Amino acid sequence: MSIHGTDPVAGLSPVRVQVGIDAAVVANHHVCVREILPDGQVRLSRFTTPPTLAGLDMLIGRLSAYPGVVAVAEPTSMTWLALSIAMRRSGGDLSLLGARHAARLRGAIIGKDKSDVIDADVLATAGEVFTLSPMRPLTPPQLALRRAVTRRGKLVVDGNRARRRLISLARWAFPDVWSAFAGSQPTAVAVLTRWPDLRALGSARRSTLTGVVAAHTRGVPDVPARVEAIRAAARAWTEFWQGHLDLDALAWEVAEHLHDMAEADQRIARATAQATHYWADLYGDDPLLLSVPGMGPMTAPAVRAFLGDGGAFTTAKAAASYVGMNPSTWSSGTVVQPSRAITKEGPAVLRLAFYQAAGGARKSDPQLAAFYRHLMVDRGHSHTKATVAVARKLIERTWTVLHRGQPYQLRDVDGTPLTRVRAKEIARTYAVPPEVRARARARSAATHRSKLTR
Repeated sequence: MSIHGTDPVAGLSPVRVQVGIDAAVVANHHVCVREILPDGQVRLSRFTTPPTLAGLDMLIGRLSAYPGVVAVAEPTSMTWLALSIAMRRSGGDLSLLGARHAARLRGAIIGKDKSDVIDADVLATAGEVFTLSPMRPLTPPQLALRRAVTRRGKLVVDGNRARRRLISLARWAFPDVWSAFAGSQPTAVAVLTRWPDLRALGSARRSTLTGVVAAHTRGVPDVPARVEAIRAAARAWTEFWQGHLDLDALAWEVAEHLHDMAEADQRIARATAQATHYWADLYGDDPLLLSVPGMGPMTAPAVRAFLGDGGAFTTAKAAASYVGMNPSTWSSGTVVQPSRAITKEGPAVLRLAFYQAAGGARKSDPQLAAFYRHLMVDRGHSHTKATVAVARKLIERTWTVLHRGQPYQLRDVDGTPLTRVRAKEIARTYAVPPEVRARARARSAATHRSKLTR
């Protein structure tokens, strides 16, 4: 960032000043100021400041000598908020550099060494490699919405981990019982909550168990057969583990995993309610965003929290790049590898929201449905890769809707406007054949297995 001011020490007028701040949560911030003098020499000055009001006042005083300077920091927790306020009060601004970019830059300049001083020095040079964009101040309600959806995203991840822990336990301790649930997780949770002990499950009254299974299984005609399979498998594993595994301890462990899942669901529900509350206060019913296919009360708050009205981005591609759904590129000399894995540079919760929205959008938008089918059938993509590509298109269309302030118009592949009912009917005609999905699953499984032998 080029600025013009007078060096407070030597009376020289630096042609450029670069500032890097290695932000800390429980320690001191490390600040590096690089002054580029007219003769090309670089003078470094380093200092530390605590993340207190007195420390921020000191930072403001030290950097007010360089009006217009843009300091660079990593988004460490929420330390950037106080730093951005301090930078604006000093007459400058703050730009955030993603952790991945900072790590790559540090590796290129320093190598494997890392320290607070090194990080501050490296961040000060970021403007020579990356285009720095000053932060756009958030209003308190917008920031509250962003923090709520971020917390909800983390809780969803924690909840999925709790479910995977239960599945992992079931897969080695009583796999036949788990298989007898026939892929119905509500049935598995309900049955194991009532009978966490294999001995009790094996001797459960047939009528009682049938009632529980029927209440959590929709449209399955073989409930009695499923119930008998569960009871028989529980008895068989009880006999198998006799003298080898403490079944009381196993029952306790099952109950603990179920308790973790129930608590996770409650935390997710509270965070969802809070995020929805903030979203409704800011955007009301939000008919504009909800006109986009795939958007609903779970995904729309996350989109609004980070994209807002779309004004922070000049193009649809810039919005997709911010989310991190754009393919990374690699080139060296005459070798160019475009369309590699996505960058994943943006907020993870926003990326997840668009991925989830894409899954619904391809079932109700004929254009997106045709695009998804093309990738799956003609290009041989996996479901995940095809859905990511659909999500990237959805991001660009969402930005266009927000930027123009006009609702989303569903259209046929030839551009003909459609009603929602008719659009969904046409989208169904682009369903991927079952044999293609089976082929994609088999290839994905083979890929995962090959990774184990590398």
